[in-house]
Amino acid sequence: MTESADPRAQAAAARELAARARRLAHGVGEGAERKRLLQYAQELEEHAAELDARASEAGKPPIVEQGPSDTADDPPDGEKPD
Repeated sequence: MTESADPRAQAAAARELAARARRLAHGVGEGAERKRLLQYAQELEEHAAELDARASEAGKPPIVEQGPSDTADDPPDGEKPD
């Protein structure tokens, strides 16, 4: 898999490898090799899902929590009572 800084590109590459592993698995018969290839494909799909989730989180604006403002009780003219 080629390395890319873009998690979505990495996810796409992982899915392509998973598809290749499945195609190969169907050609090797019913033994342990097939089982391992199918397991590998599943692991690649799970990794791709994690990368997609990470990319979605990275695309969201950060959550900024705000506490009460010191100016919330100030009068509109900006003068504070003594």
